[in-house]
Amino acid sequence: MNSLLSNSLPWIVGVVAVAAVGFALWRTFGQQDSAPQRDDYLHALELWIEGELEDAAALLHKVVHDDPQAVEPFLHLGNLLRLQGDAERAAVLHRGLTVRPDLTLAQKIVVGLSLAEDLNALERWDESGQVLDTLLRNATNRSRYWRARFYQRHGQGNSPEAARTLKGAAKHAPRRDHEWFANAYASYQLDRALRHALDGENGEARARLKDVKNQPGAESRAALVTAILAAMENDAATAVTVASEQLLHSPEELGIFLPLLQEVLLGTGQYARTIPILERACQAENAPASLWIDLAMLYEKLDQREKALRLLQTKAGRPRFSPDAAAPYLRILMADVPDTDVARTWDMLSMPAAPDGWSCTKCSHRAEHVRWYCPSCGSFDSYLAQQNSGEVG
Repeated sequence: MNSLLSNSLPWIVGVVAVAAVGFALWRTFGQQDSAPQRDDYLHALELWIEGELEDAAALLHKVVHDDPQAVEPFLHLGNLLRLQGDAERAAVLHRGLTVRPDLTLAQKIVVGLSLAEDLNALERWDESGQVLDTLLRNATNRSRYWRARFYQRHGQGNSPEAARTLKGAAKHAPRRDHEWFANAYASYQLDRALRHALDGENGEARARLKDVKNQPGAESRAALVTAILAAMENDAATAVTVASEQLLHSPEELGIFLPLLQEVLLGTGQYARTIPILERACQAENAPASLWIDLAMLYEKLDQREKALRLLQTKAGRPRFSPDAAAPYLRILMADVPDTDVARTWDMLSMPAAPDGWSCTKCSHRAEHVRWYCPSCGSFDSYLAQQNSGEVG
């Protein structure tokens, strides 16, 4: 869970930028004593903004050594240490700041939030919760509080409370972040619904779908979960109906669902029922190339090669229609002509195989099925289908 730290980076860099500007103004118009320390502190913030984290940390170490009574340098050094993977030392620094008697209320809040983030990174969820409890009266108007509380509750394994945290944040956080928290809530609940559906916990899956029933933008993913529920219950008729009526205008979700639908229908000898769905879906401009190949391969199963080739001819010249995308269908064609030079060359090639699970684009966490919340780094909507390299022949 240490990679959760990356979600704090944009906020922290923003704070650093504001601190640098404020410090420059104070240096220009304020007192002129301790000028070398002020110069070093400002330079450290500038290095941080520029991405030179190691140099920034080294300079901040010097600043706090030269001026152990300073507050902000200690605070920022702790945040930087956490981002560098040393949350243990960050927590020591921030906990030391919490006992200083001269902190303003604003400083107490910021220091407390930093300590809670340290403890989250260390997976010390109960301690983080205790720190956040002390901030409950004064920090609930800050998005940073709600994010830290969400990660803390999710880390405890308390998914219902984590979801309620996101829902509450969508009402109480600063207005500029309301949409982000609302979308995060929908993604989190849909992710839970999908996990329940795949685990056969249908009642829980439907309850989570009810949670996001009126959430803007959740319709296609909710329909995907509904279709998967039907497929897992071997209700082929409902699965096909949902796919054809609700997923046709969402090719991405349809592409996620069709392999599972075909598996269910294949078991009942009804896989050809997906052909009308695919034919309509492939007409959409944003349909992924994988749908074209899936349809061509279904035509092959029904001995309708000419129909498959005509379909692929209509996609000629499109950037997404690449050898990589077409590899599964090309494999079938090459099997028919094993003694040709083209087929022998094909057997020498190494090209991406069919999608093999899903991967988070933020931290590379792998999952067998799509996810809308990454349990490793805490990112939302970050998964893409993962291609493995493999022999095409």
